[in-house]
Amino acid sequence: MVTRLVGVGVFVIVGLLLFAVGLFMIGDRQMAFARRFTIYTEFARVSGLQPGSIVRVSGAKAGEVKDIEVPNTPAKKFRVRLEITENLHPLIRTDSVAAIQTEGLVGGTFLSIATGSEQAAKAPADSTIPSQEPFEIADLLQQMSDTVQKVNTTIDETKDDLQYAIQSIYETVDNANDLISDVSDDVKTMASSGARIAGDVAEISDTIRSGRGSIGKLVNDDELYRRVNGIAKSAEEIAGNVREVVAKARDAIDSLQAKNGPVQGVTSDLKQTLGDAREAMAGLAENMEALKHNFLFRGFFKDRGYFSLSQISPAEYRKGALTANGNRQPVRVWLAAPVIFEIDPETDRERLSESGKARLDSALEPFLDRLTDVVLMAEGYSQLATHDARYLQSVERASAVREYLIGKFRLDPQSVGAMPLEGNSPGSPGGKAWDGVALALFMAKD
Repeated sequence: MVTRLVGVGVFVIVGLLLFAVGLFMIGDRQMAFARRFTIYTEFARVSGLQPGSIVRVSGAKAGEVKDIEVPNTPAKKFRVRLEITENLHPLIRTDSVAAIQTEGLVGGTFLSIATGSEQAAKAPADSTIPSQEPFEIADLLQQMSDTVQKVNTTIDETKDDLQYAIQSIYETVDNANDLISDVSDDVKTMASSGARIAGDVAEISDTIRSGRGSIGKLVNDDELYRRVNGIAKSAEEIAGNVREVVAKARDAIDSLQAKNGPVQGVTSDLKQTLGDAREAMAGLAENMEALKHNFLFRGFFKDRGYFSLSQISPAEYRKGALTANGNRQPVRVWLAAPVIFEIDPETDRERLSESGKARLDSALEPFLDRLTDVVLMAEGYSQLATHDARYLQSVERASAVREYLIGKFRLDPQSVGAMPLEGNSPGSPGGKAWDGVALALFMAKD
């Protein structure tokens, strides 16, 4: 009986101790026993923030939201009371900014406080720090809607202007052809008449000088001389008028073909219209590219094959960043450094040799008909002694191979990347540490 009572007492005492330890651990985890100080901030919109929400200072858990005071007029803001552990007080300065954020796309809401500057003073207890209004996805969707509407309007306006410009060119060209055809006949006729008149005048003058005919015989007659002289002057005036008419006709033709003529003016307007259309399409491409990198839609585009190869780190690449969705599998071609590189005697650095370029061509030749659907990654490997030397050499090797393949096969630079993997080369021939490059082609499994 006594033994049973002792056992029950020991069990109860151990249970109480375990309960106390657990309570202490839970309280310590929730920072229930930590010293705290109170601070305030204000928001025009709380965006799901509630009492009890976590407060983080530079990412570290610092406390919780204790109370949210509702404003009594629309002009005022929500006043949020925060309790933060005292050990993080030195990081909160008078210029620290509070912002409402979410954990992931659909995670819980928490309040983040950025670390203030070194020059600012420490924020006193019960003071109010500045805030940054929360970002709403509805604002982004509205901006996207406005952008798409502007793009559609620009395309519609450009289409009408382009059609009008083309029609104007057709009409101008037709009018120019008709005018040139008409003027060409007149110019030919006037030029022929002028030549004929000039020939007649020259023949008459020769006859007079040689003494042939009636005029030649009576050349000493002053009256006849004066008459003949008047006839010669009249002939010269006629020839001058003919030349003037021909010059004006040529000027008319030149004005049509001049740099600042009507045809060139219409062509300039067409070029301007096409340039505006290209700028509008470039703006649409920039907006779509920015949308791909937006934190709200980045995962959506990534799951559908949109990769920014230049932003993938070696660690993410080794974890399967290009095969995370399970739609691609890599095929590698391993090329040792002595096979494709040689030392440049001028810079004493590695460069692609002619035989190495031929080896790269033959390595990629079996996949040429599939390159439009393939993500190609040039992997650089190095076995130098130090980490920085391995990294630099693997970067140079991968970049040299990438630039050569893009220029040789006219590949899309966005689908070809360079990845420095240094000395880590799993899957290399024979399982040995690889020194060189590998062409990794990420193809669809089917």
